[in-house]
Amino acid sequence: MSESNRHETAQQRPPAPAVRSWHTTAQQVQGGIDLPVDATFDYDPDDPWAVRVTFRAPLGRVVVWTLSRELLRSGARVLSGAGDVRLWPLRGGGREGRVRMRLGPAGAFAVVDVDRERLRTWLAETYVAVPDGSEAARIDWAAETPHLFGQP
Repeated sequence: MSESNRHETAQQRPPAPAVRSWHTTAQQVQGGIDLPVDATFDYDPDDPWAVRVTFRAPLGRVVVWTLSRELLRSGARVLSGAGDVRLWPLRGGGREGRVRMRLGPAGAFAVVDVDRERLRTWLAETYVAVPDGSEAARIDWAAETPHLFGQP
C-alpha cells in the first residue's frame, strides 16, 4: 500500500460518535479530610487510547492528567497502574463505591476519589464510540510516524 493510499484510508474512516465530557465533583483526600475538586473527563476518538482529566482545585489551580482509557476501566475493578499513577476501587460510599486515584510521584502526589458507577457509565460511552480493539484504526499513522521518530 502506498503512502498516499494509507493516508487516504485514514482520512476516509467514518467519524466516531462524539463522547460528551463528564463533569463531576471529585474528592481530594488530604489528611483524612475530603476536599471537593471539580473534575472533567474528556475523550477524543481520534486519540483513542487516552483520557484527559482536568482537575480544577479551589483558588484556580488547574492540573491536567492524561490517563489510559484501559487503566481507568481496570482501576474501576482492581488495583491497577504503576509508578506515578495508581487506581483502585473502594467499596462503600454509595451503591457502587468510588475509584481512588493516586497521582504523582512519592512525596508529591494527590489522592482523588471519583464515583465508580458514573465513571464506568461514562467509560462505556467511550467504548461505544471506539470499541475495544479498534483503537489503532482511528490513528492516522502516516501523520503520526514522523512524531514517533522526533521529526517535525
